[in-house]
Amino acid sequence: RSPDAHRLAVFLVDTGCRLGEGLGVVWNDLSHGRVTFWLTKSGRSRTVPLTVRAQGATTCEVRLKGPFAMLSAVHFRAIWNEAKLEVGLGDDIQVVPHILRHTCASRLVRGGVDIRRVQMWLGHQTLQMTMRYAHLATNDLDACVRVLERPTTGSTT
Repeated sequence: RSPDAHRLAVFLVDTGCRLGEGLGVVWNDLSHGRVTFWLTKSGRSRTVPLTVRAQGATTCEVRLKGPFAMLSAVHFRAIWNEAKLEVGLGDDIQVVPHILRHTCASRLVRGGVDIRRVQMWLGHQTLQMTMRYAHLATNDLDACVRVLERPTTGSTT
């Protein structure tokens, strides 16, 4: 539907940022393969490293204030809703742009990233907010078995 909206969607899913945070990125926020989000819901800035895909998504031919400055939240949501209709999800009220943030968190947890790091990545103020993804860490305890099966040195109890 829109190459600019596609780039933003890739950026959102790979950084886990909120729509407003992504739209607010200016060129100076991108440096050395990282992005800093200054205007966040918590009021605290955070910096996350960029995937190769997210770095590519910040590349655009038009040199405006930032990589997504040609879009507004209203415009992006309109494109999103048109695409939803096209793929048969028009009536699903849960398929909103914010779902890309949840997708990022889910991928991190399923990939074995510890919940504290996921909290930092997303910029959640409390660990409790991030814990809603903890159930996705199905193999989280596997490392415990490896530790317990190591031969011990010294006395045993």
